[in-house]
Amino acid sequence: MTKISNFPFKISLHAVLILSILGLGVDIYLRMSTGASICPTQACAIVGDYINITEFNLVLLGLVFFTTLWGVYFFASRYDKKWLWTGMLVLVLGALAFDGGLLGFQYFSIKEQCLLCFGVGAGLLIVLLLFSIVRKKISILILGLAVWVGGGIAGSMINIPDRTPLLEHISGISVQSSEAQEWPKFNYFFSFHCPFCTEILIRLAKNESAEYSWELFPLDNSQVDLKKIAWLMELDGNEKNIFYELVKIEQSRDVPDIEVTDSLENQVDQIRTYFRGSGFRGVPLMIVEESQGRRLILTGADNVFRYLYEHGILDE
Repeated sequence: MTKISNFPFKISLHAVLILSILGLGVDIYLRMSTGASICPTQACAIVGDYINITEFNLVLLGLVFFTTLWGVYFFASRYDKKWLWTGMLVLVLGALAFDGGLLGFQYFSIKEQCLLCFGVGAGLLIVLLLFSIVRKKISILILGLAVWVGGGIAGSMINIPDRTPLLEHISGISVQSSEAQEWPKFNYFFSFHCPFCTEILIRLAKNESAEYSWELFPLDNSQVDLKKIAWLMELDGNEKNIFYELVKIEQSRDVPDIEVTDSLENQVDQIRTYFRGSGFRGVPLMIVEESQGRRLILTGADNVFRYLYEHGILDE
């Protein structure tokens, strides 16, 4: 490839970089003057909620990057110094890794498609292609694509947990009758595979609990356990001793022939999200709502038993 035939690609690379700078500059101007953006979707704002910098700063970072990249390219083209071309390569590869990770995270993890972000990604790929032609090295193109794809795969594997719901917004297995007092209310988090949880349930099954309101929150999400949970939720708590039925089905090897719905899986996922997001690490756990706005958190079987005995919920 001669210098004459290579000239249009050099000019094209200048043009792409300058257009990228102008595009991001216009977006920054619109955000500062009107609060709007050249991106026609709200996805950019949504992405900003998941990163440590705002979407404004993300666009500003892109503007600074493309301006720096164009400056390096300008001087590299003018003086043809190896260290300038190497610096440009490092900048392009770093940007491709960043962009690939960001786009992979957007498209696969949070299922959003910010058109501005995808436009920047397309601009970077064009810059990579023109850069490899200008430098007459196919290895630059291959290396850049590998970095971009690798970043995209890494970003797609990031799983952002749901935001922690409030206790009032999750539901489990309810035990309540018309005889129940308004306060206290008991929220019991347990696992089918926790022997200490079972000890508490056995004691509750032997005691009269109709005068209290209970919400039982299972944390198990295997298909077998979900079938047991689904079966328990279909029982009438006013007619049956739910604590006894829970212990019985927990210790039984038989699995109920019942459908596990998507809503039940989501319900258990919300319970698990609340449990993790609230910083809890082990069961049994009981949250006692003693009055409006007053809650007591009891961790471990000993603390739960002590409270239940001292307040007369369980008989000695």
